[in-house]
Amino acid sequence: MEKHASALLLAAALFLPLHAQAQPLKWPMAGKSAGENILCQPQGYIGTEQNFGSLFVGGDKGDAVICPADGIIVNAGLSYFVRLDYVVGSNLDAGSCFDEAIPDADLGQGIDKKYAGGTVEIRIPDGRRISLHGLTGDRRFKTGQKIAAGDTLGFLAYSYKGFRTPSLMIDISTPQGKVSDPMEPFGLKSTFVEPTSLTRENPMPAEKIREDLDVLKEAVCELYPSLEDKIPEAEFRAFVDSLKASVAGPMDPGDDFRYLLRQVLKKIPDSHVSLQQDPIPDKREYLSPGVFLSYCDDTLRVLLASSPQYEKFIGKVVTRVNGEPAASYAARAVAAIDGYDGRVESMVREESVMLGRYGAMINWSLGATAFDLEFADGTTATVPFSLKNRYPATDTYRRIYFWRMTNMRRSEAEAPYEMRELNDSTAYLGVKEFVMLDTQVDEIRRFLGSCTKPNLIVDVRNNPGGDVEVLSRLLACLADGPMDRQKGGYGQVTRPGPYASFKYSLNRPEEDNPFPEFVEEGGRWISRDTLNTCSVIRPDPDFHYGGKVYVLTNAYSISAATLFPAVLVRNRRGVAVGRETGTTYHSMTALKFVDIGLPNTRQAVTLPLVKEVFDETVCERLPEGRGLLPDYPLPLTFNEVTRGADGQTDVLLEYALSLIADGKYLSAEDPFAEFDKAPAPAGNSRRLLFALGAAILLVIAALLLGKKRK
Repeated sequence: MEKHASALLLAAALFLPLHAQAQPLKWPMAGKSAGENILCQPQGYIGTEQNFGSLFVGGDKGDAVICPADGIIVNAGLSYFVRLDYVVGSNLDAGSCFDEAIPDADLGQGIDKKYAGGTVEIRIPDGRRISLHGLTGDRRFKTGQKIAAGDTLGFLAYSYKGFRTPSLMIDISTPQGKVSDPMEPFGLKSTFVEPTSLTRENPMPAEKIREDLDVLKEAVCELYPSLEDKIPEAEFRAFVDSLKASVAGPMDPGDDFRYLLRQVLKKIPDSHVSLQQDPIPDKREYLSPGVFLSYCDDTLRVLLASSPQYEKFIGKVVTRVNGEPAASYAARAVAAIDGYDGRVESMVREESVMLGRYGAMINWSLGATAFDLEFADGTTATVPFSLKNRYPATDTYRRIYFWRMTNMRRSEAEAPYEMRELNDSTAYLGVKEFVMLDTQVDEIRRFLGSCTKPNLIVDVRNNPGGDVEVLSRLLACLADGPMDRQKGGYGQVTRPGPYASFKYSLNRPEEDNPFPEFVEEGGRWISRDTLNTCSVIRPDPDFHYGGKVYVLTNAYSISAATLFPAVLVRNRRGVAVGRETGTTYHSMTALKFVDIGLPNTRQAVTLPLVKEVFDETVCERLPEGRGLLPDYPLPLTFNEVTRGADGQTDVLLEYALSLIADGKYLSAEDPFAEFDKAPAPAGNSRRLLFALGAAILLVIAALLLGKKRK
C-alpha cells in the first residue's frame, strides 16, 4: 500500500514553537551517548540529496533501539524510502512483527528489501510524535498501547539506501503534524532550519494563469480514470479552454484563481478530488454578510446573524435578495456546491442548509456590499456586510451547530466512537471515523460481542471514512456468515505509466510507473489483483452480534462510511436509515493519488489514479451514479436542522427508534435475488476495502515525509 505526502505541508507558515521539556529525550541507541555516531543531520547531504528534517544515526546491526520517552504507539509498519522525499510502505498486520513482515512485503518493483525497515511512531505526552525507522525485531506492536522511556522497540538494521551501513532515521513532528527539530530535544546543538514560505507573483500575468490551467487540464485528461463517467473529454477540454479565454489580464493567483479551479473541478464531481489549501494565504480582508441565509424545504430563510441588531430576522422567510427572486438566488448559490460524487443528491440538499459560503461566493463575484432583503411578511431590510464574520451563540446557532456536529469527532483526545444503551431493546454505536487504534477497535468488538439487545443502531453520519482494517474488523463482528454477494471488484486506470503529468507531481517521481500489473481488457486497463486479501467478509470467530442492524447515514457518510452500510445492505445483514451517502455505491476513486503542483500559482490539486469498482449490480435499489440510498429515507427538513421544537431532538435517531418500535426491518422481497443468479466476474470485492485504507495513510505518510523538503 502506498503512502503519500504533499509538498504543501512544507510550504506552510512558520511552525509553532515546541513545548520546552524539563529533560532531554533519551537517546534511542541503547548504551550510547546522545549525538554519538551521527551520520547525517538536517541541512546535510546524502550523496546529492539534501536532508532537511531527519537525523540519521549509525551503529552495528542488531544494536538495541529504545523508546526516547513515555508515550503511546500510534503507528507501526514497514517503510522503504525511494528518495528522502518519497516513501512506500504499509502498516503491520494485526499480531505481526517486523521480522515476519519484511520478507513477505510487497512494496513494488525495484525495491531492495535490505533497506525496507520497520517504523514505529510514538505520540508523547506533549502531543509531539517521534518516528524511528530502520528497525527489525520480533516485538508485536498494537496501536494504542502505552510504552515507557527506555523500552526496547527493536534492533538496528537499514533505514536508507544512501547509507550502506546500518542506520536509524529519526523524525519528530509537532502536535499539528509539522516538521520539527530532531536534534534539540536530545540536548544537541541543532542544524535544523525551519522551512521558508513559498513566494509568487501577485498579480500574475495572464499567460502564466493560462499555463497553470493547461497543466491541470492535461493532468485530468491523462490521469483521472473516471473522466468519461462524468463528462466527455472533448467537452472538458473545451470548458477549460473557455476559462483560459476569459482571463483577459493579470490575476490574483490566490482566491481569484482558486475560483477558476473550483469551476474546473465541478466538472468532475468526486469527493476524492480536492483543491489543496493555498500555501500562500491571501491577506486581503473580506466583507462578510451580516446575515447567513439557508435554503431548505424549498424556502430561503435567515439562519444566523453576525450582530444582535439583526437577530430579529432569524427564521424569517426571504422572497428577494438584492431584487432577485429567492428561488433564483438560491439556485445560483446551490450551483456552486461541490465536493460530492457523481449524481449524489443528498450532499447538495445538506449543503444548501448552510448556504452562506456559496452565497458569499456570489456576493464577492458581484462586488455586493449589502443584502437588500424582502421578506414574506412584506417587510424589508438592508443588512450591510462587514469585516466581522463571527456569529453570536444564539439559540438558533447552537441548534444548527449541534445538528451539523452530530456524531462528529471533536478532538484527538476524544475516542472516535460512542457506545451506549438507548432503551431495553436497542444499543447504539456511533462511529465518527474509521481511524482507530487497535485497542479502540478491540473495545468495540467486545461491546458488540457482549451486546444482548435485539436491535443495534450504528451511526456513521458525518463520518469521513478511514482505515480498511478497522472497517473489515467491525463488519466481521456483524457477519452471520460470509458476506460476498457484491459482484466483481476490479481497479481501472487510464493506462499504465509513465505519465507526462508526473513532471508536476509533488509526491511521485516523474519516472514512476505505479501500475505494472494492469492489463488491457475490453478497451480498458484493469486489474483484478486480489492484493493478498480474501474476497469476502468472514465472521469474527471471537465476537459476534446477531441482532438487527440499523445504520444511520447522511450526505457526509463518505468513502469507508459509504462502504460500511453498503456491505450490510447488499448482503441483507442490515438496513440504511436516513439519507443517500456522499460517495457513490458502485465505485469510488480511493487507492492511489497524485498531487499536481501548478508551477506558477503554486496551487495544488489532488487527483485519484484508480477507479475501484465495488459492485457491478445496477438495479432499482442500486441506481448507477448514486450513493447508497437508504432503505428508510427521511427527507431533510428545517425542523431537523434546528433539532425539533425543544432544540434537543435528534430527529433521524428518533425516526430509527420508531422503525424499531413498529417492527420494520428488511423488506420481505430480496431486491438483489434476481441479479445474484448470474455468475460474478472474477475479482475481489474487498479490494475496495483495501483501497480506502490508502486515503487515511496519506496523513500518516505526510507526517513522515512532509519534513523532507524545504
